[in-house]
Amino acid sequence: MSQQPPSRKLAPLKVPSSQTITQMADTQATDKPVKPTEGNRGRVRRGVGRGISRASPTGRVGSGGSGTSRRGSDSLDGNGQEKAAPKLSPPRKPASRAYSSVRARIRVRGGRPVMQQGFANIGAVFGESKTEPLHPQIIRMARKSGQLNLSNKGLAEIPDKVFHIHEIDSEEAKKLTMTMSMDGSDEDRWWEQTDLTRLYLASNQISTVSPKINNLLSLQILDLSDNCLVSLPSTLGELTCLQRLNLSHNKLEELPAGLYLLPDLRSLQLDHNNLKELSDDIGNLSVLEYLDVSHNSLTSLPYGIGYLQRLVKLNASENQIKELPVELGDCFGLGQLDLNHNQLGSVPNSLGNLRKLEQLYLRHNAIQVVPPLHNCAALKELYLGNNFIKELDDEHLEYLSGLSVLDLRDNQLDTLPDQITRLQALERLDLTNNSLTTLPYHLGLLPHLKSMPLEGNPMRLIRRDIIQRGTVQLLKYLRSRVSAPINTFPGFENTPADTNLLLENRSIPDKYQMRNTQTMAYNEKATDIPDQLFENAYEAKVRTVDLSKNQLTAVPEKLEMLSPHASEVMVGMNKLLTIPSWMGKFHRLQFLDLQANQLSDLPTDLASLLYLREINITGNRFEQLPACVYEMSQLEILCAADNQIKLLYVEGLCKLERLATLDLHNNNIDFVPPPLGNMTQLRSLQLHGNPFRVPRRAILDKGTREILDYLRTRIIDE
Repeated sequence: MSQQPPSRKLAPLKVPSSQTITQMADTQATDKPVKPTEGNRGRVRRGVGRGISRASPTGRVGSGGSGTSRRGSDSLDGNGQEKAAPKLSPPRKPASRAYSSVRARIRVRGGRPVMQQGFANIGAVFGESKTEPLHPQIIRMARKSGQLNLSNKGLAEIPDKVFHIHEIDSEEAKKLTMTMSMDGSDEDRWWEQTDLTRLYLASNQISTVSPKINNLLSLQILDLSDNCLVSLPSTLGELTCLQRLNLSHNKLEELPAGLYLLPDLRSLQLDHNNLKELSDDIGNLSVLEYLDVSHNSLTSLPYGIGYLQRLVKLNASENQIKELPVELGDCFGLGQLDLNHNQLGSVPNSLGNLRKLEQLYLRHNAIQVVPPLHNCAALKELYLGNNFIKELDDEHLEYLSGLSVLDLRDNQLDTLPDQITRLQALERLDLTNNSLTTLPYHLGLLPHLKSMPLEGNPMRLIRRDIIQRGTVQLLKYLRSRVSAPINTFPGFENTPADTNLLLENRSIPDKYQMRNTQTMAYNEKATDIPDQLFENAYEAKVRTVDLSKNQLTAVPEKLEMLSPHASEVMVGMNKLLTIPSWMGKFHRLQFLDLQANQLSDLPTDLASLLYLREINITGNRFEQLPACVYEMSQLEILCAADNQIKLLYVEGLCKLERLATLDLHNNNIDFVPPPLGNMTQLRSLQLHGNPFRVPRRAILDKGTREILDYLRTRIIDE
């Protein structure tokens, strides 16, 4: 291989004077040589000027950035004498052009790419991590929207400008001054700027977070998922407005103490890390609603988790947990609990206190007995697959009557008890890969059962071809083998003996089912409700009445008989024109749902609902809030969106000292009374979609606190 000749060293740039630039511009415009003067002799070449010349070490200026020949230009030394012509090099491969700007460039040497100094985006070409200044346009957009998305940028660290996003450096100040002086406009209108509330840094290569993160005090969402974090600064705890924190897919082994001090944190994602334990201080996150600690190395859950009474979803799957704390049963708001792929041998009895639990995942553990879930009336789905369960206890089945999905696959069951038909709401029963040899025939009488996989069982009393036909044909076969009256089987005691009659009335829940769930639900788009349904509900002493999603034009009179025990009544999404006055007799009522009807007023008798905590009148025809609402002293949530409300009676609203949520968006409110700002107990105030001019949209977007502060500033002292 022939030796590559060395590259010629370029002389440093020499900035010409303003006079020289003017003359060069004139030369280019006229396409005529400029007559040498005392000031430009030896600098301006004859011909068309294309760029800034490069000066030699002696002061002589060479060819411009275009790389053209000199064509008769003068070459003089410092004394004005002509210098000797340089020796020509042998013919060689033309060198790449030299740019006068700082634009990035790649050259090829020896068959390999070589980056010249000043290359701007190395990581974008070679997939390496980088840290570069934020583009001015990104900064401007972040200042206006309050959102900054730097996900998947290959960042090795967070740019320092992020922590000083609203500070204007010298370059920005200079550019801002030039822009204003040239066209009189200002792109960065400071009065339109907003605090940074959302910061997305996912899918980078960030290994550390600067303690300066506490500069972003208004931050509500912080996404640092899919990075290389091994630790976090303690100053993270100073982000008092933070509501969502995503730290999943990192390398964290421990969490800073400051993280447990975030007062408004609602969602915390810690999955796919290397955590071995959680501090008991996690109980300080009192408003946490979603916690994901799956795919870690946890061997237990902290006792302090019992203080998370607003927790709705907990995912602790894919860990090494062997035992659950008893305090887990104190998470009364828990609706979904995922403990798949752990080492649990049993679960505590306190788990039965989770009245709002709807989904429980316990697959791939070492459980031998169905957990006692005595008070889990809302439980709809129970997954117990891939365990060591050998039998089902009749007592446990009695308290699971509301189940719609029961997964028992890959266990050691050899029989199903007769009490299995107490699960009247069952829609899917998975019995795959057990040791069953037969099934109880009355299992075919379950009115809602649609799927029952049986593969992998040594069935002897049911032919294989019947099983292979599917669930529908299998249930039909089982029903055909029933000889005794239907009301002799568990779960059907109060059901007519005629099978066909049973199937026709499958949509009406029976008394036994309502007694266990404490709920009467009938959502069949019906214009009339069967009287038998109310009689069964009265005997069961139900607390929740759900008649929504029907086509009722009037509230059924039979509903009055449920007033002694009902605490929740839902008649939304109907066609109701009025509400009867006897609704005021529901003295235990805490929640009343009247949304999506055609109501324009409420009876004054509802003022006697002294324990009512939430009322929803969204999507009706109210032109003002009903007078009875102002007398509901215990009211905490008032939803009146999507109506025709024009005026607000602030004096009445101020009587509701416990009111925390007031939703009035999409109405006809043309004026917001400033005294509304004195209702400092409000945590959520929604006013979007109304025709008023003040507060402005920018203030509404900042949240409830800013709205109330603004309204108070407009109060005129008498």
